[in-house]
Amino acid sequence: MTNQTRGIVGSVLSPACRVWLRSQVSQVDDLHVDIQGGSRQILGGTIPQVAVVAVGAIYQGLSLGSIDLLAQNIRINLPQVIKGQPLRLLEPISVVADVKFSERDLQASLAAPLLAQALNDLLGQILASNPDRDRWHIDWQQIQIAPSTLILQGNLTAGDRTAPIEISMGIDIHQGHILILDPLQINCSIDLPGSNIDTYRIDLGTDVNITQLQLVAGTLLCKGCIQVNP
Repeated sequence: MTNQTRGIVGSVLSPACRVWLRSQVSQVDDLHVDIQGGSRQILGGTIPQVAVVAVGAIYQGLSLGSIDLLAQNIRINLPQVIKGQPLRLLEPISVVADVKFSERDLQASLAAPLLAQALNDLLGQILASNPDRDRWHIDWQQIQIAPSTLILQGNLTAGDRTAPIEISMGIDIHQGHILILDPLQINCSIDLPGSNIDTYRIDLGTDVNITQLQLVAGTLLCKGCIQVNP
């Protein structure tokens, strides 16, 4: 890497990458960006490799814990960035991610509308045969990570009745993008037709390729690759 390129990386690209990454989250406690590559590629508008380490990031209310990201061959609008304009991706990129969610992270995320809605949608899909599912409201209270098991607890309100609900599930991944909840158990004193289901599959889409998804005591470990579009 020439002195000219080092200057561009140090004074322009690294700050622009940090600004772009910070714009994607509402909070991050610690953020490190490492740009690697040859001068010809970088000056031509392609960053050969970017490694990112973030701690304490919050995205749309979700506490993301610690994240390691690695992306390669990133095409950007370098002439505009040098002139002080925001960094933009010019082509889709594949990002390798290693994410660790603590139980504390997930508990803090329960208040986020994004996660609460996702959990409600999930229960609605699982109990699709129940004609009253659109009238439910669930106030999620607690999330626990036990070895091989994720446990969700809350209060379900249906009409004039409110009762505790608990969902416990094992989590596995198939073909990189099919999330398998097995064993799956739903407990609630309110009658929920369809709640005796013991397994459920969710297709996350082919832009996702998860290679590891593991529940250990107090921690959810996730490794994989995701396509990021401009």
